[in-house]
Amino acid sequence: MSEPTLERLVKPLGIVALALAAATLVVGLGLSPNERSLGSSIRILYVHVGAAWVAYLSYAVMAVGAVAYLRWRKPAWDRLAAASAELGVVLMTLTLATGMLWAKVAQGWWWQWSDLRLTLTLLLWFMSVAYLVLRRAVEGDLRAVLSAVLALITLPAIVLNHFATLLFRGYHPDTIIARPDAAAADAPFLGGVALSLAAYTVLYAWLLVARIGLEVQRAGTGDDDDRPQG
Repeated sequence: MSEPTLERLVKPLGIVALALAAATLVVGLGLSPNERSLGSSIRILYVHVGAAWVAYLSYAVMAVGAVAYLRWRKPAWDRLAAASAELGVVLMTLTLATGMLWAKVAQGWWWQWSDLRLTLTLLLWFMSVAYLVLRRAVEGDLRAVLSAVLALITLPAIVLNHFATLLFRGYHPDTIIARPDAAAADAPFLGGVALSLAAYTVLYAWLLVARIGLEVQRAGTGDDDDRPQG
């Protein structure tokens, strides 16, 4: 994607992202009712679920960028993977923090190593941090290749982490939306979660485009980033 195109996308995405974030705050803090058993702590849901799902999205985009780079060796794909990985670390950190807070409020503990979902989430966080550390330690085409390989290694952990609550018994609550029978939450809570998901998704897209644009400017390549590399 060329630099002028990126610049044109940043402003409208930013406006939509900030509007959705503001709407989520209004609904989550002001309009959402308290839950019968969890009370006002149900509002953690509006932060946690969106962060977790968009963290998955960021890792998926990272993997797509990695595969595309290994196939075509164009710097644009490496920049896409790296930018998405950075956002994935932030989102996964927020997921872990809010998940621990939720567990403390709902079940009285901060962490359970016996829960595979929690352990895999932490492992995924460490792998994504390792990805960023690797990019600091290596330069040039070797950095891009090794980063792409490490990004692909994370894929099994992502898939297993997503299905962990279905495959293994643990402390993590079952999914509340994608259920075969019906959603395990009332409409006001589902509406808040849906709004939060939209806000997180557009915010992610905004930051991703802005981050890639910054790397394009630093590299000074502009439209040349789509030329094959020897």
